[in-house]
Amino acid sequence: MELVANCERKAEGWAVDVPELDLHTSAKRLDKVVDLVKKVAIEKGAEDNCELVIKVIATMPGIICDIQSAQHKMKESARLQEEASSEIRNVVARMREQGLTLRDIAVLLGVTPQRVAQLMPCEQ
Repeated sequence: MELVANCERKAEGWAVDVPELDLHTSAKRLDKVVDLVKKVAIEKGAEDNCELVIKVIATMPGIICDIQSAQHKMKESARLQEEASSEIRNVVARMREQGLTLRDIAVLLGVTPQRVAQLMPCEQ
């Protein structure tokens, strides 16, 4: 069973609304909302098991959009980092195939020879 806790930031904390439980209350911190909703759900007959999931949805105009934008950029950054790592490993492998030494590759890449050794594919 999934319950949605709609939370809106107010001056004194968070206004919490759970339509499925007809619950309208408040909490000082978001981390307390899950336990609060779970407690009320159990009091109203829900079983306390792994199937009881509380989904907290916060409303903070402007800020939530900024969080989502930042998270999207972080995911994109991680994807680009993986792509760049793969490309640099490929370049190092091709340089080695051309007979360049670790030191020569290090100079060309602006890294240490030890880093070049880390970038080389594992020998099987």
